Formats: sequence, structure tokens, C-alpha cells
Amino acid sequence: MVGALYVYRSDLQIALRRAVSLSPWWSAGLLTFYGAGSLAKGAVAAAVTPELSIRHGILVQQATTAANNTVIGGGPVSTGLRIAMLRSWGVGPTTIGVAIVALNVVAAYAVWTVALATAVVGLVAGTGGPVDPRVLYAVVTASVTVLTGSTLLWWVLLREEAVVRWLARWAQRALDRVRRRVTRLPELDVVNGAELARTEADRLTRAAWGRILGRSLVDQLVTVMTPVVVVRAVGITGAELSVAEVLVSYGLVRLAAAVSPIPGGLGVTEFGLVSLLTEFGGGRDDVLTAVLLFRALTFVLPITTGALCFAWWRWAPRWSPRPGDVGLRS
Repeated sequence: MVGALYVYRSDLQIALRRAVSLSPWWSAGLLTFYGAGSLAKGAVAAAVTPELSIRHGILVQQATTAANNTVIGGGPVSTGLRIAMLRSWGVGPTTIGVAIVALNVVAAYAVWTVALATAVVGLVAGTGGPVDPRVLYAVVTASVTVLTGSTLLWWVLLREEAVVRWLARWAQRALDRVRRRVTRLPELDVVNGAELARTEADRLTRAAWGRILGRSLVDQLVTVMTPVVVVRAVGITGAELSVAEVLVSYGLVRLAAAVSPIPGGLGVTEFGLVSLLTEFGGGRDDVLTAVLLFRALTFVLPITTGALCFAWWRWAPRWSPRPGDVGLRS
């Protein structure tokens, strides 16, 4: 993170000193905001895995987020950890698969929805500054296209059994060709597995779509408002940086970080936020302080709490959830 801010190295000492000297009230407020975000993310994880309680959802979400933030290309690692944790609690393979897909779908929708909302805010509020309106129009067009296309795709996959079977047969033939060359690969019934997953996903959508949508909205509201709260915590007033300018900066940077292979958007997020917020009118020292605090809340702190959650699950079985506990509903 500091490496990404190397061009601002002469100001980092001042920014770090100001971040550490934040008032106790603001420090408590930011930690409360982080706790609310963790609770919301755990609630979303529990909503897509009905066998788990919110407590279990927080545990697995924190641990997998820490893995994703610390390993390059951490997606497969965090997915493997999620599978291991859910299996240890007695969750079935079909439910695990659907939950993983559902969480990835929710995350993708969140990124593009936030990008769309912030671009619209920028166009309506007329923030000007370093962002060309053509960029905002492009983000709006791309977001609407992706969200509409994704919605139609998932609607077809959930509702059209024939389409799912055709895709599964095609995948089965491809897998069989690979198995003829790599004989040690296990034999899989892709067609039957795809039908079980489609049925489970359809059941989850019908039974829990309200919980998933509601909790996801709360999660994203807390996430989007976090940079605004941090900016105000370091003393940047609305006259220097409006809420719209902060939201536009965050939305564009979040979209860029989402396509970055670096864990947690490291580098892209810091450099992008510092550049945009400074160009919008924020003071260099104040912006650096705000970005350092923001990344401490969204990158460093989740690694710490996630490591604790992982240790709790791995080495404290008498306190971690067991299959007998999994019947608790969220």
C-alpha cells in the first residue's frame, strides 16, 4: 500500500501521524462502521447458505476475505477455504457450490451497480474535476449492459432446464476427452450435478431472494458510505470534497480494482483515490490520511480479523461451529 503511494512519500509521515492521532470518537465510529460492515457481509453469506447462522457467516466471510487479500490471485484460495469450512460444518456439496456461485454473482452485481450509481451521481451533480463526462457515460452504458445481460443469463439458467442440460452435456463431453488423456482425474456426472445445482439454486432464489437482496443492499450501503465517513473523519469538509465527488472517486476506483489481479486491488485503490480526491480539491495531506485510514479499514483490518477467525475455526474446535450447530437459522 505504501509502495503505491511512493510518489507522495514526502507526505506519508505527516499522513501517518495524523491518522494515528485521530480523535477517540472518530476512531470508535470508524471501528463501529467496520463492525457493521462485517455483520452485513456475514448476513449475506448466511442468506445464500440457509443451513448457517449469521454467526457462522461472519466467521467464514472474514477468514476467506483475509485469504483473498493476502494471496496473489487469491480467489481460488479463498474459495477452497470456504469449501473446507462449510464441509467441516456438514454442509452438502450441492449447497456449497450454489452458495459460492451466489456470492460471486452478488459481488459482481454489487460492483457494477455501485459503478452505475456513482456514475449517475457524477452526471447529475456535475462534479466536473478530473473525470471526463464521457467516462461516466461509458461507465453507465457498460454497467447497464452487464447488469441486463447477466440478469437475462441467470434467468435462463434458472428457468430453462433444457438449456442447462445442453450446456452440461457439452461440458461432460469436454471433460471425458480430458479424462482419456489424464486418467487419474475422477469421474464426474456433470449432467446430474448441473441439474441438482439448478434445482437448489431455484429453490434458494424462491425462498431467500428477499433476504439476499435486503442484506446485500445494507452491505453495499455501509461499504459505499465508508469512504465518505473516513473523509469527514480527517476533517475534509463538504466545501472541499462533496459527497458526490467522494462517491464518484470511490465508484470508479472500485471498478478498476475489481479487474485487477492484485489482492484487494492493492495499489490501484490507493493511487486512484489519492489522485482523484486530490484533483477534486482535497488537500494532499488530508487525502493521504483519509486513504490510509480507508485502506486500514478495508484491507489491513480484515486480514487481522480474518486470521483470528481462521485460527478460531482451525484450532479451537470446542468454540467453532460444528455440524450439530448448523441447524440454526440466520
